[in-house]
Amino acid sequence: MICIDFQGGAHGNYLEFMCNKFLAKIKTNKLPFNQAGASHHKYKVPNNNLVFKAGHYFEYLGKKTELINSRIISIQITSHDLLPLSSVSLLRAGDYGIDNDQLEINTYKKFNNVHYKWVLDKLINGFFNNQIQNSYNGVKDNTWPHIQTLGEFKKLPIHIQDECINVHNLRLHELSDESPNCPRYILREFFKLSFKYPSESGFIKQQEKMTYDSSNNVTIFPYSSFYNTEQFVQEFTKISDWLGYNFVVDTEFLEIHSEFLSRQPYKDSKKYCDQILSKIFRNELFEFSELDLLQESYLTAHLELHYNTELPNNNMWFSNSCQIFDFVNAQ
Repeated sequence: MICIDFQGGAHGNYLEFMCNKFLAKIKTNKLPFNQAGASHHKYKVPNNNLVFKAGHYFEYLGKKTELINSRIISIQITSHDLLPLSSVSLLRAGDYGIDNDQLEINTYKKFNNVHYKWVLDKLINGFFNNQIQNSYNGVKDNTWPHIQTLGEFKKLPIHIQDECINVHNLRLHELSDESPNCPRYILREFFKLSFKYPSESGFIKQQEKMTYDSSNNVTIFPYSSFYNTEQFVQEFTKISDWLGYNFVVDTEFLEIHSEFLSRQPYKDSKKYCDQILSKIFRNELFEFSELDLLQESYLTAHLELHYNTELPNNNMWFSNSCQIFDFVNAQ
């Protein structure tokens, strides 16, 4: 068996299908795509005798002896892949169908599962557990009690709570099963940090685990090649040559990949955002088309890096480039 190692959302199941069909010549007329566009429909093979098998093998490296002396196709990302991968992972991993632009609704419940629990914990620890120190202590009178949690804030005398909320405009949020929504500006800031500091991204940290035993024979498949047909054919041909198959691209191969691309709503997301950034950096005046949450986060990160300043973080993002110029010029 040849292992295809990948992170959730990185199209490992699709590559498995294509390799089994066009390299191993396993016959199937059924495409792997489900309603959400993920390649999660498994095709029937006699005795389940797959030549290529996709999985999150990096989670078990050093723990499972069957991974020793294995041939591994490792789907690898770079920082340039974080926007489309983050978007498609939310939508496809675990078949949860999470639309990032609706993520402020039922955030806790959307993340409280085996695939995203680490994201939920990081969000709560980074933006909710420390808010008392960052907010209450910033306006605290010397006579007020010292508190550390939101629960303790709710037990304060009413006049202190009223002053915090009505005079100091303090907003203390809770993210829990009872209070599942997360303000959009907090989510934007949370994802912005991954785009601004890629080495801190969960996806980059996951990839750091994809280090293989010296006994393994490993080839790298770039994630970005999935979204460019010419590059996909080139990388697929490299796999064929590496394994000694005789692959010749044909009409069926191209038609299936065209169908795959038609089901990728975020394949051009980074290109679209980079075009917006280029126009801003040329000082062009224009209105923004509708942007989703992760696009707002990506743009915020790169605008802050370019202008070396922190942008204001409100529920509503900028609606045109003039608003950005006005803010930057006022700094």
